[in-house]
Amino acid sequence: MQSLLQNGEKITPKQWKAEIQSLQSEYDSISREQTKTATELAYAEVIGYNKKNLERELQNESRQQNRQHNRTKRREEEI
Repeated sequence: MQSLLQNGEKITPKQWKAEIQSLQSEYDSISREQTKTATELAYAEVIGYNKKNLERELQNESRQQNRQHNRTKRREEEI
């Protein structure tokens, strides 16, 4: 379109329609890619959250086991 305008030629309705179709096709392609990227980003965020949550839960379990072990050890020492 730019080249036609620069040459001073008039743009016909067929040219406009062809340009619109071309732009619509490009838009659809970009839109699909954007949706795919947003979905992958959401997956990555969920995975990151789950990883941090798992680490926290494992630390809590470890602390709880250590406390239980220490309580048992103290009871044995008292007896």
